[in-house]
Amino acid sequence: MNLEDIQKLALEWQEEKQKEVQRKIQADAVSQDASVKINMIDGGLQFAEILAKNLQQQPGVVDISTKGTSKRTKR
Repeated sequence: MNLEDIQKLALEWQEEKQKEVQRKIQADAVSQDASVKINMIDGGLQFAEILAKNLQQQPGVVDISTKGTSKRTKR
């Protein structure tokens, strides 16, 4: 193996390294996005558990809808 072959090999490895670094950056972004969504779902589940517990303690209808709370006017 001569100097030219070694330099060519080192360049190939450098290019491969850059590809893997970019791939890891993208994977980290996907992981972060999934973590945020999981936390949001966990919050929703906790909210549902609280509502269910409150309904068991105080039977009745609980309205959590937001329909009708904002009024839009057409011009």
